[in-house]
Amino acid sequence: MSFTDTAQVLHRLAGADFGAAMALVNSHNVATLLLRYSPDGLAPACLPDLLSGRTVACTALTEPDTGSDLAQLKTLASPSGDGWLLSGEKTWIINAAHADGVVVYAQTKAGAGVKGMAAFWVDAHAPGFERRPVSSSGAFNSMGLGGFVLNQVFCKPEQMVCPPGVAFADIMDGINRARTYVAAMCCGMVAQALATASAYGQQRQAFGKPLTQHQGWRWQLAQAATALKAGELLVADACARIDQGADVQAEAAQAKLYATSMAQTQLGELLHAMGAEGFLDRHPFLRHLAATHAAALADGSTAMLLERVAQNFRLKPGES
Repeated sequence: MSFTDTAQVLHRLAGADFGAAMALVNSHNVATLLLRYSPDGLAPACLPDLLSGRTVACTALTEPDTGSDLAQLKTLASPSGDGWLLSGEKTWIINAAHADGVVVYAQTKAGAGVKGMAAFWVDAHAPGFERRPVSSSGAFNSMGLGGFVLNQVFCKPEQMVCPPGVAFADIMDGINRARTYVAAMCCGMVAQALATASAYGQQRQAFGKPLTQHQGWRWQLAQAATALKAGELLVADACARIDQGADVQAEAAQAKLYATSMAQTQLGELLHAMGAEGFLDRHPFLRHLAATHAAALADGSTAMLLERVAQNFRLKPGES
C-alpha cells in the first residue's frame, strides 16, 4: 500500500477508536522494520504471525527519565560473548502490556549519544524481561500501554536489527511518518464526531424543530467541517511527499501541529453541540478528546514541532 492508503485506513479506524488504531499501526511498524533490516532472518520467522495478528509487537524508546531527547537514552546494550546483554527500563510503550516481541532501542557505548544507539529484537518471554504496568485513563485501554524492565536480557548477534549509525536515522524517518498518520487519525476522530453530531441534530427536537434548523447550531458544524477540511489537506500534502520520497519534515510537523490543535478544539465544540447526550458512552466524544491530547504528545511535543517549522522558514543572511 502507498503511505496515502495507509493514512486513509488509520483515519477510518481512529474514528472508531484511536487507541486500537495506534496499537495496530505500531505492531505493523515493527513488521516493516524487520522486513527492511532482516529480510532473510527475523522477517521470515516473525512476519506471518505479526501480519495475521496472532502475535503483537511494539517499539520501545521512551524511558522514565527520557522522552523526546533520545541522546539521553539510558538502556544499555553491553557486549557479552557473541551477543549482547540489555539492561534498562522502558515506559509508556504502546502494546507493551501484552506484546510478544519488542524492538528495544539501547545505547551500545556510554556517552556516545545517538551515534551509539542500536535497535534489538527482544522476545518478551525471554529470561530477565519483566513487564511493568502503566496506570492511565480508561480511554487509552485499547493502546495496551505498559512498560518493562530488562535485567541482563541476552540477545544474539542476529537480534540487532539496526546497528549504531543506522538506528537513529531510521527513527527520524519513522517519526515523520508517524506525525503524518497521527494527524490523519486526529482528522478521523473529528470526521466521526461530525457525522455523529449531524445525525443527532436531524432527529433531536428543540423549540418545535430539529437542531439542524437552528442557524446557530448549524454554524457550529460548519466551523468544524471547515477546520477538518484544512487538516485533511495538510495531511494529504504530507502523504503525497512521503509517497514521492521527498523531504517531509516541515510538512509532517505542520500537519500534526494543526490536526491535534484542531481536534482538541472541534471535538469540544461538537460535544457541546450534542448537549448532555455527548457524554454518553455510546458516543466517542470523551474518548476522542482524551486521545487528541495523547496524540499531541506522541512523536514530538508541540514545542518541538513549532521549532521544526520555524527552522524550515528561517531566513538566511541577505534574504528578505
